[in-house]
Amino acid sequence: MTREPKKSFGNLIDMTSDAFESSQQAEPQPEAILPKMVNNRQSVYRVPLSMIRPDRFQARLLLPLALRDPFYSGENNWRETARLWLDMAATNRLVRRDLEELFTLGDSLHDAGQIKPITGQVVSRDGRDIFNMLTGERRFWATAIKALTEGAEEEPYVLALIDNQPTLEKQIAENMAYKALTPVGKARAAARLVLEASQIAPEDGEKENQYFRRVADVRLSDEMKDLLQKNLQMERTYFGRLMKFFELPEASLELADLSEMPERVLREIMRYDAKLWPAAVEYFAEFDNRSYLDVEAFLERESGKTQQRQPRLPADPLTKSARNLKRVLLGMDELTQADKPGSLADALLGDSDKKEAQQIADRLSAVAQAVQTRVKALK
Repeated sequence: MTREPKKSFGNLIDMTSDAFESSQQAEPQPEAILPKMVNNRQSVYRVPLSMIRPDRFQARLLLPLALRDPFYSGENNWRETARLWLDMAATNRLVRRDLEELFTLGDSLHDAGQIKPITGQVVSRDGRDIFNMLTGERRFWATAIKALTEGAEEEPYVLALIDNQPTLEKQIAENMAYKALTPVGKARAAARLVLEASQIAPEDGEKENQYFRRVADVRLSDEMKDLLQKNLQMERTYFGRLMKFFELPEASLELADLSEMPERVLREIMRYDAKLWPAAVEYFAEFDNRSYLDVEAFLERESGKTQQRQPRLPADPLTKSARNLKRVLLGMDELTQADKPGSLADALLGDSDKKEAQQIADRLSAVAQAVQTRVKALK
């Protein structure tokens, strides 16, 4: 691997100021070479990717586990890591699905410019300035993959905002604002909140899940319970259930996360002998339409409790929608909010106006009435 030349963050400040001032004075240039940057007078800098280190221990592990050690140790730079990631996506549909989202984001950043900067702090490491990223990892990797696939010769940069008061709470909030965390992601977020509150930091060379598993040695204080409730709306008993997920083998834990396995399915798998866990996780992740009932049947079959049953055929759109609604309703007990129906109603209505909200309410009422009619007919 070719080592990146050392860069000083002080030089980046000068580069940014010069770029901004020249953009105000210079003659208009062709659109293709205009800098994609707006200086909003809030210390926004252009930072090359080689100076940036995403947070290795955040709740949403975007980079696949197989690529993380070489990247964070410095063995592979961003370009080599992105190339290996693309190779992995060629044979792994779940990895490919994640990369497709990054391709879309990369196109958006290229066409519209980066509106929201990444955030973090500048630290000196081995005589070299490093930007330790707090938020914005998707923007970082989307930029990297876009540059690699287009064969860019110059090193790309992202816009970065220095945060002199970085907190884990800010990172969790941004992660959850983009997309709900998977059950495994929620377990990581909760574990890290508790570990940081206990002043337990990752050790040099420690891998992600090795660090998170150390939460088993921590006794929850009242302060930690308050942190969990404030940031994740999580009660102590629910925290304990999530921490059991770290008992899964490394590969199974990653696959459960990558396939966005529902909590109900994961808990069902872990009710069985641990020898069945890897196969059950792989069975669920094999196809998108696998359900809780399919996994339950697989586990019963593998444990010798029932005769073999054929997996369900792919469902039509109506059946798939009904199954999704069924999972939501049967999973209400897993919600941590006190007013579970009210919280679900708030999420369902979202940004709907009054007319659309009334339409949703009327149709739910009609479905509820039809369900009640059929329930009465059941023996």
